[in-house]
Amino acid sequence: MNIRVGYGYDVHRLVEGRDLWLGGVRIDHSLGLLGHSDADVLIHAICDALLGAANLRDIGYHFPDTAPEYKGADSKVLLSRTVDLLEAHGYRVGNVDCTICAERPKNQSPHRRDESRPCAASPCRS
Repeated sequence: MNIRVGYGYDVHRLVEGRDLWLGGVRIDHSLGLLGHSDADVLIHAICDALLGAANLRDIGYHFPDTAPEYKGADSKVLLSRTVDLLEAHGYRVGNVDCTICAERPKNQSPHRRDESRPCAASPCRS
């Protein structure tokens, strides 16, 4: 068994006038994250971790914030394309574990998920 581990990290500033997306789920909040795409920091960090584990550079290389086709992009699509890229190089995702560090909104119900269920943007495919 060949296990590879990557580490992803992403930060976006909270601003008015944007939706807040975390893990492919829209969170009802007065502020959203600033970014070229939908600025889903959780999915961006997952993409970076997966790409790093496969030694395939990072999310900015594959989905640059200077490319108009990624303006407002759904990060779930970026994650799916990341997994496609890994699979094209002979890798598959076995597990992802993430921690969100945020002052607000609090990671409480109704958005906190049962850990036995896959998240909305699961990179794991059967």
